[in-house]
Amino acid sequence: MNKALLLILVILIMGECSTAQIRVSSIKVDDWIKRNFSGQGVVIGNISSKGYPLSTLSFTSTPNVLQVPKGLVLSTGNAYNVSGYNNSHNQSSTFGNALTPEIDKDLSPMLKEKLYDICSIEFDFVPMDNSIQFNYQFGSDEYPEYVDSPYNDIFAFIVSDEIGSTNIALVPGTNVPVSINTINFKANKEFFIDNNLYKQVVIKRQQPVKTAYRGTLPGRILRGIASIFGSPNYAGSADRVVIAPDPELLKTMDQNLYRNLRYDGITKKMVAQMYVTPYKKYHLKIVLADVSDNIYDSGVFIEDRSLTSKKDVSQPAFQDYPDLTKLVDPNLILQGKKLEEILPDAYKNQMPAVASSQPVNTAPAPSTVVQTPSVIRTTPVTVPVLENAVIYFDFDKYDISSTEMAKLREVMANYQKLREYYTFRITGHTDSIGSMAYNVELSKRRNQSVIEAVNRILGINSLPAQHKSFTEPAADNSTDSGRQANRRVEIIFTRKN
Repeated sequence: MNKALLLILVILIMGECSTAQIRVSSIKVDDWIKRNFSGQGVVIGNISSKGYPLSTLSFTSTPNVLQVPKGLVLSTGNAYNVSGYNNSHNQSSTFGNALTPEIDKDLSPMLKEKLYDICSIEFDFVPMDNSIQFNYQFGSDEYPEYVDSPYNDIFAFIVSDEIGSTNIALVPGTNVPVSINTINFKANKEFFIDNNLYKQVVIKRQQPVKTAYRGTLPGRILRGIASIFGSPNYAGSADRVVIAPDPELLKTMDQNLYRNLRYDGITKKMVAQMYVTPYKKYHLKIVLADVSDNIYDSGVFIEDRSLTSKKDVSQPAFQDYPDLTKLVDPNLILQGKKLEEILPDAYKNQMPAVASSQPVNTAPAPSTVVQTPSVIRTTPVTVPVLENAVIYFDFDKYDISSTEMAKLREVMANYQKLREYYTFRITGHTDSIGSMAYNVELSKRRNQSVIEAVNRILGINSLPAQHKSFTEPAADNSTDSGRQANRRVEIIFTRKN
């Protein structure tokens, strides 16, 4: 009877374990992007990838493990290692040499630290509507030990067109990039899932024995040999600090998660979203890298069929547009054609402004910020063009120098003459020295200094402001002159409709 009960218990336990799991398998990246990533309203082409084949795999997950049930995982190590019991606090694998850092044209200018194990996928896409989005989760074994440290693996979703580029992997409601330093057990913890079972433990070494056991002759010889290789400075009673599982932490963990995911922390399901111009070609780059060293793996899980476009009438300055899906072939746009070149002539006569009337390349702003579209429209010849301006700051400062204040007064005087035709917004930036959290606050203070100065000059005390930190450098952060150019607040003028 006891044996029968034990057998039933084992079967139940095995059944429970088998119903909660992550499965990974090899895949041709190009095929997956082409067939599995794109959902409704998006056409993809011109796909390329970088990284070791084992760094990018397909995965499936039961709903009680990952919140992204199926898709593609990109890892800074062997992606097969993301699945399994979290029995180590420092899961690490690498495909490169620690003495040979790598370079990425988008990530390298953002950081002063070196990059390793870069893994990326990029492709062109054409959306049929004005908003695109896809779903993901980001996890890492650098949680929790390396929060707020230089060992902060980086990833980004960079959307670009001929005007510029932006990272759309953002903390919800902000313009702050998602990272180990920005979503964790301390910052934005409502978006974080803790999977860390480990803590530092001090193991007490026993006291030396008071009497000696001489043992056999072979034993004395072996102990004599061992004494030669022992450390002469070793203290026999010294304690030892190790990382070990904590039974109390174990009680608070999601058992399905730690039994199946080896990362010590992961974000909740996130949405990367951006406003775009329908029927225009864009480029998306998904990129991930180890920072400062090539150990402690991180990964991003991209959801199957989640790259979609939809009509979003809540976009600031939204202008309606017709459905052209039966009139144009998006593949021609992927090949370099413009919308106006492939629209039927009869339709052009009916809708002459379709190709140029939509907002472009505008990421969603925080809910408390009034955002203006980044469209550059042709300015009538009777109205002078207002050039964008930049106010520079000293290192780690947010007060405006006398020279830059004189510049700001001149800029506002020009705006005052044309304020019926223009509106403007500001974006605060920093160099890459210091943590992300610190630099977000610094860029916020710089914005506030400009807002207060504008209020004194023109009586305007509320301006759309974005706190970019060091995510959009104007120059190379590895040089003094480059960092100086990055310590700035940009004043961006937009022609009113």
